[in-house]
Amino acid sequence: MTSTDPDATTPRPATEEAATLLGSPDPWPGYAALLARPGLHYAQPEHTYYVARHSDVHRGLRHPDLAVGFPFRATRQLFGPTAIDLDAPRHRAARRRVSWFTSRHMPTWTQTAVIPVVEDLIERAATDAPVDVVKTFAQPLPTRVICRVLGLPDQEWPWIWQQLRPVIGHIADQRTGMQAALASRDALADRLQHALRIGVPHGSLLARLTAEAPPTSPTERTAEPLRTALLLLAAGTETTAAAVGNLFWCLLRHPHTWDEVADGTIPAEAVVTEGLRLHPPLHSTVRFARRALTLGDTAIPKGARVQLLLAAANRDPSHFGASTSWNPHHPAPPHHAFGGGPHACIGAQLALTELKLLLIALTQHFVLAGPAHPAGGFRAGPFHYPDELPVRLVPRTTPA
Repeated sequence: MTSTDPDATTPRPATEEAATLLGSPDPWPGYAALLARPGLHYAQPEHTYYVARHSDVHRGLRHPDLAVGFPFRATRQLFGPTAIDLDAPRHRAARRRVSWFTSRHMPTWTQTAVIPVVEDLIERAATDAPVDVVKTFAQPLPTRVICRVLGLPDQEWPWIWQQLRPVIGHIADQRTGMQAALASRDALADRLQHALRIGVPHGSLLARLTAEAPPTSPTERTAEPLRTALLLLAAGTETTAAAVGNLFWCLLRHPHTWDEVADGTIPAEAVVTEGLRLHPPLHSTVRFARRALTLGDTAIPKGARVQLLLAAANRDPSHFGASTSWNPHHPAPPHHAFGGGPHACIGAQLALTELKLLLIALTQHFVLAGPAHPAGGFRAGPFHYPDELPVRLVPRTTPA
């Protein structure tokens, strides 16, 4: 609806317990408390409407009057206007320019970026010594893949990952680290400009972006490609790294699934899908009401901040049944790990390919022998994954 329904109800106040737990290292009890009560919930201290139910989140992601464009949004401040921060009709044009990971393009990125990185990571992990999944796979895999996609040497990934820490930190919590985030952004932009000056490989994304840019002055010609490349560096690394860590966290608790993937009992895609549903890398996304509207049965005033709780929606028992149970064998209804609607994650296919090929390769070459010692805690905030995840991967004598 594009106007307030006169029969709409007022939002339920979020309980103190739920409001405290949201954004914590263990937000699941808070999500369950919201899901147990109908409608939307309003938290006065944050002046925010929380949306937890799957049906309401689904509508919210597609509602024409819930906007992403907001001048003080962290990504807008750091990268300028990009597809992630633009609303229709400007968003449609920007989205067309960044459709790089569709089925048409994915075979190229799979062969040139994903497979070589996965194979190298598997070779490096061929030892009986315990490994930390986060440092060994989660961090290098997406960062090296994005480097290859853009046309940067992937051996630079540790520096790029570290430069992204202040950027991601500020996106996760705008109350902190603005100056450090801007300094890191500038350092990354300088590295991209240097790559353009010395030449990037033909067919790389950075080459494609600059070739498609309007033929204006050299500075203006690289401005939009640089903004887009910076956004891709941030968005294409953190969420996939989180997804890798979360998937392993699930597999350590359900080790039989590892063996089922290895022997072909269950497809890797089904396991990845269930991991993303139960433990999505991004727990929430923000929208702003452009005018008064109704979502579900709740009236939302113009200018309100609306927090769509993707992780809560993925465990809504009215949509998924026994929602907190691990069951990759059941045909899962659509989840919201990659958002949805016009602003669904552009790089979803790339992330899914990375997760699937990594899982297949690891189960074929290693036996999961369990954790080396207890895992670290989960990070608090919208990006949710373990700080560390030590495991023992025993090389198979012959591949599965």
